[in-house]
Formats: sequence, structure tokens, C-alpha cells
Amino acid sequence: MKDNRQIFLIFLAYYGITCVTNIYFLFGPFYERMGASPQAVGLFLSIFYMVMLLCRPLGSVVMERLDIRRSLIGSSLFCVAMAAGIALSLNSPLLLLFFRAMLGVSVSVFVVATVAAQSILLDERSRGIGFALFTTGSMLPLATVVPVSEWLLHHNFNELYIWFPALTALACAAVSCFVKDLSYSGKAERRWGRYSDLFKVKGVKVLLFTAATMSLADAMTISMASLANARSVSVSYFMIASAAAAVLIRTVGFRLIAGIPRVRLAAPAAALMGFALLGLSFSSTALMFVLFGLFFGVGIGIGFPTDLALVGDMLPTAYHPKATGLVLLVIDSGWMVSPLVYGCFSPYLGVSNTFRVMGLAVFAAASMLYLRYWLPVAQGKLKIGGEC
Repeated sequence: MKDNRQIFLIFLAYYGITCVTNIYFLFGPFYERMGASPQAVGLFLSIFYMVMLLCRPLGSVVMERLDIRRSLIGSSLFCVAMAAGIALSLNSPLLLLFFRAMLGVSVSVFVVATVAAQSILLDERSRGIGFALFTTGSMLPLATVVPVSEWLLHHNFNELYIWFPALTALACAAVSCFVKDLSYSGKAERRWGRYSDLFKVKGVKVLLFTAATMSLADAMTISMASLANARSVSVSYFMIASAAAAVLIRTVGFRLIAGIPRVRLAAPAAALMGFALLGLSFSSTALMFVLFGLFFGVGIGIGFPTDLALVGDMLPTAYHPKATGLVLLVIDSGWMVSPLVYGCFSPYLGVSNTFRVMGLAVFAAASMLYLRYWLPVAQGKLKIGGEC
């Protein structure tokens, strides 16, 4: 691993931008108390991830042309403006959706830049543990800003809650000012890999399907507050347990699984998350929310860094920005689909049954991907990497 200070600063920036997005996990019940329908809440939550999905290729282009420092500073300042727009537009549904969508643009560019930079900075030896540590930044907000946000809303500090994302994005901009540009910038590299060649690499499409399946489960987190309300349990029990498990598995525990080939980890991790969602849908106690939160956290703790590390395992550096953008794009697809599914079906199936359907679907899809593709790869019957 090289340039530890640079890696740590990029980690802080990634953690900060994830805090911005996770603060809005509590926006659904808050918006409903203002009189919004479940469909309106679902649209508000979903449009952010829809735009992020569409802008992942934009993120790789910005990263290649502007390099890391200007990408982070520019996108984080834009994020400040859009979060402020949301805070000022609570009584205007169309403006609220506009600023939420534009927030997706800024966050998308920011995340692609940070993850692609880590992929370039980490060498093959350090990639597994490096991404495990790096992606704790996507779980720590569940144990930090989400409980703080819940406390703010519980004590009726609504104004402070709604401005919390803008203040956090401003902190991201401050951290970004200390990040250095990479030696792998577009100007130095001159030729980055093409999408047409990227899709010729064996296993890339399977990786994308696996990441999408994991994301369908992960994205149900954004509706978890509604499930907790329906089951009369505080959502913080799940959030803190899942975050703690994910952070532990990506730090202390990741060395225990470092010897397991990554091709054996990605799909089973997604299946475990589906199982946890199914279990949560039948739970009505804090203890069960903690238990299934731990299962969920182990799944996302393994799955997310494994999917990102597989990009580096399968592809040369010239493809990393575009491949990273694609993996994050399909992960965003789950965050776009899940809130829409919840918003459309929960009024008819109920909150718990909607979670049961999603949990079963994820478990079945991930199990099929493992048995059909990843297990034969692990057994040497199929190969990944190289042209099809």
C-alpha cells in the first residue's frame, strides 16, 4: 500500500459523503408526517439513486479529465448547494425532487472519484484489506449520523436535521482541499480503456449481476425506518448492529476471511443479506432486530469491498475508472428500484410482506448466481479475466 496519508484523506471524504446520503434515511417518516404519501416518499428517495445510476459514467469521465482533487472539491460544493435547496423546498414537491435529483449528480461524481482513486492507489497485495477498510466509510454513518438524526427528529430539532446534510457536505469540501492529484490522471495516462473492450472481459457481466443483487438488499435499508415503525421497534437497533458488524468484518474479521478466494464470497454475502431481510420482516423485538442486523452487516461488510476488489483482480488499471463506475452504477440500480418497489407494494401487501418478498427474491437470485457461475470459477471449471 502506498501514500497512506492520501488514502486516509480519500477515506474521510468518502465517509463524509456517505454521511450526507445516510442522513436522508430518516427523511421518509419525517416527510410522511408533513403529509406526504408513501408514493411521494418513494419517489423522493428513488430519484436520487436513479440520477446516480445515470451519472456513474459521468463520474468516470470527470475523474479521468479533472483528476481527484478538483473532482472532489467541485462535486462536494455542488452537494452543499443541493442539500441547502432541499432544506429550503420542503413545501414545494417539484423543487424538492429537482434538488434531490441534482444531489444525486454531485454524490455520484464524488463517489466514483474516491473509489476509482483507491483502486488505483491500492496494489494487488493490499487491495482486499484496503477496500475492506475503505468501505467501512459506507457503514460507519449508520452508527453515527443516523442515530444522531433519529435523536434530532425525536426531540423535534427538525430545522437542524434538515440542514445537517449541507453542513456535512461542507466538511467534505474542506477535507477535499487537502487531497493531492494522482499520477494516473487522464493527462498522464492519455489512453483509458474503452467500454467495448471492458465488456469483452470474462466475468464482468456476472460481477455486475452479483453487485445488483446485493444492492437490492442493501437499498431496503432506506425503508427500514418504516419497517421498524410497523414492528414497533427503534430502527437504531438494526442500524447500529449492522454497522458494527460491517465495520468489524472489514477490520478485525477481514483477515480471517482473507485466505478465501473472493469469487467464493460475493454471492453468498448477498444471499445472507436477503436472509436477514426475511428474518427482520417477522421480528418485533429489539433483540431480533440486533440479531438480523448483525447478519445483514456481515453480508454487506463482505459483499461491497469484495465486489470492488474484484474489479482490480479482473482488469488492468486503464479500465479501473470505467469499471468502478459500472459496478457502482448497478449498485445504484438497487437503490433506485427498492424504494419504488416499497412505495408501490407496501400499501397493498403491507410493510412486512414487502420486505419478505424482497428478502426471498434476493436470497434466491444470489444463490443461483453462486451455484451457476461463481462456484464453477472457484473450482477451476470457468475462468474470469481475459477476453470472452
